Amino acid sequence: MRYRKEYDRSLLEEVISYDAEKKITVCQPVMVEIGCGNGHFLINKAREKKDQIYFGLDLKSERLIRCREKQVKHGIENIRWIHGDAFNILSDMFGNRSIAGIYMIFPDPWPKRKHHKNRLFKKEFADIVYDRLVPSGFFIFVTDHKEYFDEVLFLIENDARFLINNLDNMEDFSISVFGDKWKKDDRIYHMVRFEKKNER
Repeated sequence: MRYRKEYDRSLLEEVISYDAEKKITVCQPVMVEIGCGNGHFLINKAREKKDQIYFGLDLKSERLIRCREKQVKHGIENIRWIHGDAFNILSDMFGNRSIAGIYMIFPDPWPKRKHHKNRLFKKEFADIVYDRLVPSGFFIFVTDHKEYFDEVLFLIENDARFLINNLDNMEDFSISVFGDKWKKDDRIYHMVRFEKKNER
């Protein structure tokens, strides 16, 4: 029989649940990871920059429990976790010009054509990203799925509100459940970094 680790659901008490009426209030622009998985990437970032506030967003409560386990283990205080759909969270809970940077690392590519409608990164999502980022705020997108990458790249290249600044390496971005797995499988990664142009 396959061993299944029990989840300590009490760890979710510190996790924020999506609420359209609840607003995130912070004293400085924050960093956000969409689809934080088991927290490897964000925990590492938060340990490096203790003066920066991070938010991890995920749909699955079990993943957020794993994130909280790591947070408690390392005594990290500069991360908040939000349970819910990223589009709705960014739309309703964050204010304009409240986010300094957004990471979207190895998202579900929904590879079957009939499921493409489920992909998060679309024109409507780019609109929300633009509003929520501070001027010169950045968005980093990393995937091993070439077709999804090309779709996102085409969208950004044709959006005059953003400026593309490509990344030279992605060592930091392999620090995740999927990043580690794909690295071991020697998969090719595709990544793009783009910034919000200064508003006039």
